[in-house]
Amino acid sequence: MINCQNVSVEYRLDKTTVISALTNVSFTVEESEYIAVIGPNGSGKSTLALCLSGLLQPSSGTVYIDGAAVSNHTIHTAVGIVFQNPDNQLTASTVEREVAFALENRAIPREEMIHRVDAILKRFSIEDLRYRSPYYLSGGQKQKVALAAVMVSNPKYLILDEPTSYLDASDRRIFLRQLRLEFAERSANGFAIVLITQFSYEAVQCNRIIVLNKGEVITEGIPDYIFGECQEVLNAVGVEIPAEYHIKKVFSGIDLSADSF
Repeated sequence: MINCQNVSVEYRLDKTTVISALTNVSFTVEESEYIAVIGPNGSGKSTLALCLSGLLQPSSGTVYIDGAAVSNHTIHTAVGIVFQNPDNQLTASTVEREVAFALENRAIPREEMIHRVDAILKRFSIEDLRYRSPYYLSGGQKQKVALAAVMVSNPKYLILDEPTSYLDASDRRIFLRQLRLEFAERSANGFAIVLITQFSYEAVQCNRIIVLNKGEVITEGIPDYIFGECQEVLNAVGVEIPAEYHIKKVFSGIDLSADSF
């Protein structure tokens, strides 16, 4: 379980100016959950992603992962993170070395490392990119490599900070399909995903949605509750409502049975 308890983050711009990015944020991510975090620009979503991964220490409050407090500005071994821009986390000269990097850091035996790299390249359908430089791949290919490089270490929790922002519609669908596959295959072992996204329709596939605004959690619940019952709240803070929920609202209360015509 990931447990955020009263997490606040403040950024000091100068001697007199302090900006609050998160204010007393509390929620839990249970094992085997697929959670989305949505909210307008500037709501604190990316700051939250850094706190969940351990890359940013809160000004106050604590993030617990499986009961242990996250500290020391290091990524918890149970957590993998994929950033918005893959260029910010791809560093190796080839895709193969990029995927192997995390395993090398953990001193995984060579034979096991080769096996795991081969398996993840095949699983993500990027075997043909093995010897190519990540820098010359398409946006969709880069993000797929970034995800594979994280998943090869078998993290228990996966944090994704707006991972489809740089992708076109086709690559976005492919990436989200890969996420659903990973969740379906691994969730029985407790694997959980926190998808931070600016695209509300991506949250429809999740078990639960957390809505942030101005650094605070303003509501949370299953997709039908968030997009069905909380439309006024979402409209007030500028969060787009997926098209299918607009349609449901338009036709709610209308008898569409054959006898009504």
